[in-house]
Amino acid sequence: MVLQITVLEKEICAMSYDYSENILVQESAGHLLEDELGWRVELAYNTEVLGETGTFGRKSYKEILLVKYLKEALLKLNPWLTPALLEDAIKTFESHMSSASLTQINEEKYRHIRDGIPVKVKKPNGQIEEKKAIVIDFTNTENNDFLAIKEMKIHGDLYRRRTDIVGFVNGIPLLFIELKKNSVDVQNAYTDNYTDYLDTIPHLFYYNAFLMLSNGTEAKVGTLGSKYEFFHEWKRLSEQEEGNVALETMLRGICKKDNFLDLLENFILFDHSDGKTVKILARNHQYLGVNEAVKAYEARKLNNGKLGVFWHTQGSGKSYSMVLLSQKIRRKFAGSPTIVILTDRDELNTQISDTFENCGLLGKTKAAKYIAMSGDDLITKLQGNPSFIFTLIQKFNKKNVQPIIPDHDIIIMSDEAHRSQYGIFADNMVNLLPTAARIGFTGTPLLSNDNITERTFGGYISIYDFKRAVEDKATVPLYYENRGEKILDLDNPDITDKILDAIEAADLDPDQTEKLEREFKKEIHIMTAPQRLKSVAKDFVSHYSDLWTSGKAMFVCLNKVTCVRMYNLVQNYWEEEIKRLEGIKSKVSQQEVQELERKIKWMKETEMAVVISQEQNEIQTFKKWDLDIKPHREKMEKRELNKEFKDKDNPLRVVFVCAMWLTGFDVKCLSCLYLDKPLKAHTLMQTIARANRVAEGKSNGLIIDYIGIVKALRKALADYTANVGGRETDPTIDKEELIEHVMETISAAIDFLCSRNFELEDLIKAKDFSKLALLQTAANAVSDSRESRKQFTTYANEINRMMKYLDRDDISDVDRDRKDALIAIADELKKKKKHVDNVDLMVQINGILGEYIMIEQESNNNDIAKRFDISRIDFDLLRREFAKTKKKNLLITDLDELIQTRLDSMLKENPSRVDYYERYQTIIDEYNNEQDRANIEKTFMDLMNLVNSMNQEEKRYVREGFTSDEELSLYDMLFNENLSKEDINKIKKVAIDLLEKIKAKISELDHWTEKQETKAEVDTLIGTILWEELPESYSDNAIFAYRQKIYEYVFMRYKEVA
Repeated sequence: MVLQITVLEKEICAMSYDYSENILVQESAGHLLEDELGWRVELAYNTEVLGETGTFGRKSYKEILLVKYLKEALLKLNPWLTPALLEDAIKTFESHMSSASLTQINEEKYRHIRDGIPVKVKKPNGQIEEKKAIVIDFTNTENNDFLAIKEMKIHGDLYRRRTDIVGFVNGIPLLFIELKKNSVDVQNAYTDNYTDYLDTIPHLFYYNAFLMLSNGTEAKVGTLGSKYEFFHEWKRLSEQEEGNVALETMLRGICKKDNFLDLLENFILFDHSDGKTVKILARNHQYLGVNEAVKAYEARKLNNGKLGVFWHTQGSGKSYSMVLLSQKIRRKFAGSPTIVILTDRDELNTQISDTFENCGLLGKTKAAKYIAMSGDDLITKLQGNPSFIFTLIQKFNKKNVQPIIPDHDIIIMSDEAHRSQYGIFADNMVNLLPTAARIGFTGTPLLSNDNITERTFGGYISIYDFKRAVEDKATVPLYYENRGEKILDLDNPDITDKILDAIEAADLDPDQTEKLEREFKKEIHIMTAPQRLKSVAKDFVSHYSDLWTSGKAMFVCLNKVTCVRMYNLVQNYWEEEIKRLEGIKSKVSQQEVQELERKIKWMKETEMAVVISQEQNEIQTFKKWDLDIKPHREKMEKRELNKEFKDKDNPLRVVFVCAMWLTGFDVKCLSCLYLDKPLKAHTLMQTIARANRVAEGKSNGLIIDYIGIVKALRKALADYTANVGGRETDPTIDKEELIEHVMETISAAIDFLCSRNFELEDLIKAKDFSKLALLQTAANAVSDSRESRKQFTTYANEINRMMKYLDRDDISDVDRDRKDALIAIADELKKKKKHVDNVDLMVQINGILGEYIMIEQESNNNDIAKRFDISRIDFDLLRREFAKTKKKNLLITDLDELIQTRLDSMLKENPSRVDYYERYQTIIDEYNNEQDRANIEKTFMDLMNLVNSMNQEEKRYVREGFTSDEELSLYDMLFNENLSKEDINKIKKVAIDLLEKIKAKISELDHWTEKQETKAEVDTLIGTILWEELPESYSDNAIFAYRQKIYEYVFMRYKEVA
């Protein structure tokens, strides 16, 4: 078993410099940056000299902006800057609102970096104008200074850190690289280091553009504010490459100077949707694809305006790619092109225009002003020169109109291009805008018989198919289950191409509905027969209620009437299932009751809704079926169901749809898609892709087929690959493979336990206290090393994740018992020993010992469990009791955690106690270095001795004559070995007086740590008291140092006074 010392502990202890841990990765990265990519690379550790003429011009370790290089760049790029204007520019660049969040500061700094720093300049006539001082030359890469600093010290208000690599351009810290050795998981760089730096040195990230995490063989890149799930790989330098996740690929792809500045200028967005700000960096495939489109735009006159087809599969960020392409074209090309965003549905038009607005491309203008409201309005807008126009293809409804041939460029970006290039409207568009450049965006490929789309736009310029998106984790894999085959009384018609064509026609044109119902009366009757719908509804309730932890569900029905019929049936069966579950509570174990109650609570909270478009006379239409559409319509009109359904915490968890929301509606938390409607080709592929979006905690999506769509699915997949060389792009995996994977993982976990002399069947068969004892035995068995513990936890997490998508009939009771036992062992490993802070630490340790000893004795059928008399604890007793337990690995792990928690608390109260951390790390290092683990008893006793001294330390404030540990903390900070007895008494009084006055002052101030003036008040108060009250033996320099140390302590310890 290996015990860990966290990064925080290492830094607090100011431990010796450990360069060997990541020298291989860090040196390799440094050499590549310097030798191949042309960056200057410097090592700061133990070599940096502070001061304006020092190594990097920093006056203190708190500075993260290298002003020396920034000034040089500003003067070179802006010759008009006077010395006074230069200082103004730097002051503006460094300042920020005290109340601003880290993301808000970062966004403001990004605007300055990309667009220039606003500087007020006085003209000769006395007027004031605002000019932009450029900080980076985006047109001439070599006109900038690229510097990477290794092992750079950065100090916060209290904490001190040393970063692996920080990359600067013109003195601005734009790149942060956190490295681990190659045997450590990359996620540790996020959880152990990056998140700690956000808390301790947040100002490092004020200007940051790129965050890289790597162990050399694997690398991730992300942005400020991103959770780890949304950090992504950068594995290709061109679309043709298979891909490599190593750090060297990422460095070549991102840190090549031209790429670095291109990404910085054109491929970062701040999306303000839903009142939140999210910073977005283009993913690898978006960067490559958009730049291919930019090349096509550069050569537009050579290809008659056909820029090509941009096929990036659904869920891979196609809307953002359109935004990024628009942003780069408008920034990098002369003139002022009008960009026409073309869709074929109102909801898509609203969604894409909102995305452009929320990402800032429309400036301060609302998207509504750019939306064409009619055919006439569209022509009026096209005759002007607006930056953007958002329109439906249907708005090109004017024939024989004079062609518009402006003196500026028009670019048509067609979303879902395969749907918008047919019929009279598309012909009208081409005739109206004969000189426009055209690019088609699609989430599905061109079908083998789709010649019109290719004629309109040209061939593919960028391909990112479903399989590659899953491999890159841009989307999650989809599992397919044909449940129609499992329902005995389910009667399905043959799904022919004619039916598919007729259904698709009816979806696009309501006038075609009667034709569908007339020509396919028999098939429609079969699909909507009452008994069939009842069987499907009953199965849906059984299936989805089993998957209740998996995410939200969408049920696709044949038509609008069937949506309401299915909704009503599901409500009835849902209530029946709740009653059934409540009825079996008395027949199951206590643990199962708790799980049942959670599930019942979830089912009672779950809300469902019908989401369908309006049509004329719909009230009468539904009345003929004895249905009332009004309550559903009221819900659709009065509430924002789209926002509610996208919110993973909102109880609206199931929607019934037939056409709306099947395309262009992204719900990341949607995990289950139920299909009871024949769908064709593109619509089918777009529909099943509703479930493939990446979300936190979501490992895959599940497609449940009631109608027998598998034949159409295969046909669509054949079309998928027809034009791309036959490459396998099947987006779905048969659910049997998921079940097989679960069984394989269970078997691997059982074998893992066997290799550590533990039989899972013993745990499954055990009862009562024996089961409890065996749970701990199993946990102890896999805790012999940090790697073992992690390996077993990985097995359990994988099983837990995959089981979310299986229902009760997919695995046998025997395998379910095995799964439950494995998860129980994992839960045992996760248990945290939380104890009351004000209890003597030795008593807490006794409690842990007692827990293991008691269970051991119970399992050996001893009559009475041993109980300690806590008033007579001694080391000999503890040693004897420790020798009794067989679960030494678990016990040491628990003690380690307990001592770490107590040390954290003690150090927070009094930073002078750092020597306890040093003693603690020495003990743990010695233990970890003993490979045979023979020294576990010695480790235990060393920890006990440490704990005993910690207990004595926590009571020292009483012995020193103080009323609290807080007073002792200030006393320790002021103490030095050369004081006389009289001086010691004097500084005790200073400590008491200082604490009282600091608390009184802070209680008068509102959020004092957030404003410069209030921080200055507290700092001045500390300085005044120290100057006036400390003994004369304290020099001026010493008082200044004590003032700074106490201020930093107060800043972190007393954000506010209770």
